[in-house]
Amino acid sequence: MQSAIGLLVFLAALLPFAVALWRFVSSPTLRAVYRRNVASYFSGVIGYLFIVVFVVAASLLAFSQRFFTDNLANLDQLSEVFPILLLFLVPAITMAAWADERKLGTEELLFTLPASDFDILIGKYLSVLSVYTAVLAFSVTDLLFLEWIGNPDWGALGTTYLGYWFAGAGLLGAGMLMSAITGSTTVAFVLGAVVCAIPVFIAAAPRSFFGLFELPQEALTALSVSENLRDFTLGVIPADGMFYFASLCVFTLYLNYIVIRRRHWAADVSALMGVQYTLRAVSLATILVALNVLANYGTMRADLTGERLYTLTDATRSLLDEIDPNQPVQIQAFVSEEVPREFVPVRKRLLGLLRQYDQLGGQKVDVRFVSVEPFSAEVEEAEQLGIEPQRVVSERDGRQTEEDIYLGVFFTSPYDEETISRVGPGSKLEYELTRTLGTVANKERLTVGVLETDAGVIGGQNEWQIVEELKLQYNVEAVSPDAEIDEEKYDVLMAVMPSSLTQPQMDNFVTYVKSGKPVLVFDDPFPMTLNGGGFVTVAPRLSKPTPGGPFNRQQQPPEPKADDGTLATLMRTLKLSWTHDSILWDRYNPHPEFGTRIPLEYVFVKNRRENPAALSDDSPATTGLEEVLVAYPGEVQNTKGAEHQFTPLLVSGANSGLLQWEDLFESSFNPFTFQPAQRLKQDVTYVMDGDVHAIAAHIQPAEGEEGPNVIFVADADCVADWFFQMRLQESAFEFDNVSFVLNAVDILAGQDEFVAVRSRRAKQRTLTKVEDRTATFYDDLQQNKERVESELDEQLEERRETFAKRKELVEQDDDLDPRQKQQQLALLASEEQLKMEVFEENARRDAKRENEKLQAKTLRDIRKTEELFWLVAILAPPLPAVLLGLIVSIVRVTSERQTVDPDRLRRD
Repeated sequence: MQSAIGLLVFLAALLPFAVALWRFVSSPTLRAVYRRNVASYFSGVIGYLFIVVFVVAASLLAFSQRFFTDNLANLDQLSEVFPILLLFLVPAITMAAWADERKLGTEELLFTLPASDFDILIGKYLSVLSVYTAVLAFSVTDLLFLEWIGNPDWGALGTTYLGYWFAGAGLLGAGMLMSAITGSTTVAFVLGAVVCAIPVFIAAAPRSFFGLFELPQEALTALSVSENLRDFTLGVIPADGMFYFASLCVFTLYLNYIVIRRRHWAADVSALMGVQYTLRAVSLATILVALNVLANYGTMRADLTGERLYTLTDATRSLLDEIDPNQPVQIQAFVSEEVPREFVPVRKRLLGLLRQYDQLGGQKVDVRFVSVEPFSAEVEEAEQLGIEPQRVVSERDGRQTEEDIYLGVFFTSPYDEETISRVGPGSKLEYELTRTLGTVANKERLTVGVLETDAGVIGGQNEWQIVEELKLQYNVEAVSPDAEIDEEKYDVLMAVMPSSLTQPQMDNFVTYVKSGKPVLVFDDPFPMTLNGGGFVTVAPRLSKPTPGGPFNRQQQPPEPKADDGTLATLMRTLKLSWTHDSILWDRYNPHPEFGTRIPLEYVFVKNRRENPAALSDDSPATTGLEEVLVAYPGEVQNTKGAEHQFTPLLVSGANSGLLQWEDLFESSFNPFTFQPAQRLKQDVTYVMDGDVHAIAAHIQPAEGEEGPNVIFVADADCVADWFFQMRLQESAFEFDNVSFVLNAVDILAGQDEFVAVRSRRAKQRTLTKVEDRTATFYDDLQQNKERVESELDEQLEERRETFAKRKELVEQDDDLDPRQKQQQLALLASEEQLKMEVFEENARRDAKRENEKLQAKTLRDIRKTEELFWLVAILAPPLPAVLLGLIVSIVRVTSERQTVDPDRLRRD
């Protein structure tokens, strides 16, 4: 049903333009009107001047500083303000459409042509539409710039420009209407901008109509140009969006038709005809609004994104086909009638997906939509089913308000039931719906065991959100390491920070690993998530904390960690190498908005020029992912001669290195616990080793052999709660940490049907040319820093050699007795130590100042590079319009000179 509605909406959206094209082909007079108006626009300099102004304005808006900060090859910045740009472009094109006819006195002559008023109107409209299309075509140079500077998604760019075209086509009629009621082009321009502002800013209008009634916010948003342009900019061609702009075009052209028909009205019935056509216009508006509401129920859209992000995956379709018709699934969506603006796309996408599930599922899936109003019975029903309200801060009518909204789904079947308590702007809706649908449609769930360690992942008040996430798909149980672990009970065992286990606990864990059952391990040389207050208290290198806290003197000292936290027993079993106190850093940072605030120990794992295999294509756990963020990770290496399969999953770039614990941390004192502690050093020296380092790897037995089946991740922060919370928020950052962790669990469990859906996301199409230039500057910076550090070491070594020579002179002085030599040497050592400390302090201060200068110079060079690209982006696009305008002007002047009598030409 929804697809049928969508097809009808799509055809209805094209119908007005098809009718106009048919009239254009069949009416010679219409074509004459069209050619006359188009020629008048492009025959003078003013037309090209408008084109240049528009192209420059579009480039300024598209390639602002934020464009380089976001580091994405798209037109998002332009799309945000394009409706506002239309407020100036549309009136500029249409202001002379009718006003010039009246001013020049050619209006009556125009309507004496052998053509109907409708044909003349269509001819005028097609002419301004052609001019607008030409203006838009001149800005295509922006797309060429994107291709030159990065790797854009041409499907998304194509739909974006199509959306721009439809938006302009919808508003041109409004501009023509204002030109039809006045003889002044200036007045027509101002009135055109005012009228076009209505659909552009209607979403921000007050909902209360003079206190008589209140319009739903969703209704106002659905009537806005920005909202209907949104899907086009995402890379799809929505039937409902096309129909909205077509409706706007039809309604405004009908008003144009009424205005130009007034000359046929007799004076004595003019008022009556005005009332009659007003009622017709109101009726047409009502019909179009109703049809737009109906169009929202259609699901037809053409997905042109490179990754087909808005087309249901084969996994979803297969799952819907495989549901037992005798065991149907009921889906209940509890959705607030009104949501803040940032949640409107989420609500629309959620409802659209569920309608597709309902349609494709047939009798096997029953979807119920429940509209939730505050303090209603539906609220109680939603909360009884586990659907939680989201407290959001939004702006309405210029005021900030807090409100509870409901965006949750409850699934039930004869086998099972499950709840998606809430979704947000960062949620992967198709994955969450498909995963939950597949879970309740199956008779049995697999079981994931979570090992109890000092990380406190499961149980207690601070249970990690990864546990709640796994419960949506698996049975999740806590596993005690104090006893032998049942090898048959768990399909996957997950262990976070097993380095905190005691030796007996480690023996039980390693015995389970040796059995060959799937195991997912997260361990971390510095688990930042588990430390706070600026002090390091939890790390494999450090001792276990005292039970009951440092002030509980009655407790026995904690039992020491197995292998002193080195995981030596586990590493021997896995035949891996992992240094428990070596921390990886990487200079690569694809987010310029962070600047230099992010420590180099925050490693952004992403395929790029220096390492195109940072996210492995050899494992479904990472295939399709774009970026994973790890903080202060370690490195895992395969042992030479090991016969198992070793598949690196997360790998750093070559501009990286390893820091030893002493290089990064220093001894301190924690005033809160009155105990010694460790804290991060302020100044750290980074030495790049030029190698790539594996942060995570999958260890499997060789084909036909038996042995451990383990995914080892040398970072525990990548599974922190923060990454799960980000899904409910609108953020410019879309890290794949959650997808990676859940993929790893599914791969180990052998339940990989949801991996493709989960890993599906838009490819990060970055500004590769800018990144390459920036990488050069950072390479120079690293080399200069290493030079400064080398010079400092050389100076310190010279001081040591000088001291050694002076010491040798004293020792070889035969005039001094042994006691005098000892006193001289002690005095010399004391003086030299003091001088050395002063010298080293001054030298390091100078080196630090030099490094800061180098850092500032690098940032200036990067900014200059961005400014250079910006100048190209601003100056290049208007060149075609300028050249064409000059050519037309030269041809026009030459033609005029040839047709003028030579005797009338001025001679100097």
